[in-house]
Amino acid sequence: MRLYNLYKNILKTVIVAVLCLFAFATSSIASETNSANHIDIDLSRMSATMVYSVVFQMVTEPQKYVGKRIKMKGAFSSYKDEETGRRFFGCVIKDALACCSQGLAFETFKPRKYPKDYPSEGSSITIIGNFEYEKEEDGIGYPIIKNAIFVK
Repeated sequence: MRLYNLYKNILKTVIVAVLCLFAFATSSIASETNSANHIDIDLSRMSATMVYSVVFQMVTEPQKYVGKRIKMKGAFSSYKDEETGRRFFGCVIKDALACCSQGLAFETFKPRKYPKDYPSEGSSITIIGNFEYEKEEDGIGYPIIKNAIFVK
């Protein structure tokens, strides 16, 4: 148990350090342009630990990322809200230890039919889209990648 707590504390310290480094790096090199080929944050080129840290920050502090063009690679997933009937799609990324998952919802640029026009559950996908924060009627919101396209 002591070893687990030590490992947990070390992991937290590493994540905080990585987040600080990432925040500094993105603030100093971020561009304001959003052309079709421009990517503000390319999660597909980062290590699993870095991706987990960045996505965690996106989820907890979405206002810092709104409008950024994101590229990410992960596993395709979908979820249907039985109360509203709305289907959500996600790109899920596992951390370096493959014990925890972090992901973002996305909406495609062009409307598609589910399941025929989507990958199978759990298959590897890479998407590019615009980071937004969508608020619902009850005031609760969530981060989402809008206008997403699938890339190879």
